[in-house]
Amino acid sequence: MSTPPATGDGADVGAPLRRPVLGRPSPASDAPWKLRQRAAAADAAVRADGGDDGALSVRVASLAGVRHRVGGTGPEDAYGWCWDAGRLSLAVADGVGSRPGAAAASATAVAAAVDALAAGASPAAAVLAASGAVAGGEGATTLVAATVTPDGAVALARVGDSTAYVRRDGVLVELWVDPDDGASTATTATAALPADDPRTETAEVALAPGEALVVVTDGVGDAVRDGPTTVAPALAAALASPPDPLELARITDFSRQGVGDDRTLLAVWVGPHARPEEAGTPTGPQGPPGV
Repeated sequence: MSTPPATGDGADVGAPLRRPVLGRPSPASDAPWKLRQRAAAADAAVRADGGDDGALSVRVASLAGVRHRVGGTGPEDAYGWCWDAGRLSLAVADGVGSRPGAAAASATAVAAAVDALAAGASPAAAVLAASGAVAGGEGATTLVAATVTPDGAVALARVGDSTAYVRRDGVLVELWVDPDDGASTATTATAALPADDPRTETAEVALAPGEALVVVTDGVGDAVRDGPTTVAPALAAALASPPDPLELARITDFSRQGVGDDRTLLAVWVGPHARPEEAGTPTGPQGPPGV
């Protein structure tokens, strides 16, 4: 995993981070965050994660939306994965904020889906497992469940408006129909778990070298569709190769008016990938870098 470049004399240390502005800026993006009455690591407002294992690379950014930040409430998105060197099992969920227990529902769904996938279930079967797990609570959630193998084979299933893309030829290509496009509104826009008969959509895709699977909640997906000349190309450029997780979090925290929902972006690249600035970095038996 890459590390931020050294600052030399330290002149930039302590300088405020500037979030990207993609489109018309959101004044609320720079508003002070309200202190929550209760918080824990599991519901942190900013989460940056990932890792590399030769066969594949994973990066995640998951951020509380502007509404939750200024309102003093925690995020309701969740993500998780399991890597067993033969298959990556992953899930991303967005708790339905109009119902109580949304955060618990998304976390429960992700845990159940990843466990099912890791045990060999298909993504569609993992959706059913997640639905059963969520049924014991009062919340509801969307879900994308997926598997990725080192040769680039990807299988996915979803319920609701969280979605997935392939970064291909420098652009983000969505794998499902826009949920706000005509007739699909009735079938996906309000779909959520638990459900007796989940409105599950499936997809399969093969990742070629240099391509990435990108799974997102609607806080990102809606902005990508609404910003084809701003948000979409900016994220596509940022995902050309696996970025530092903190850098991905900074980019995902873009300012855009009207985008106030939680944002989660989980990306997977197959095969070894070096960032452009690392292309000439020597490698060898020297072991991991010093701390």
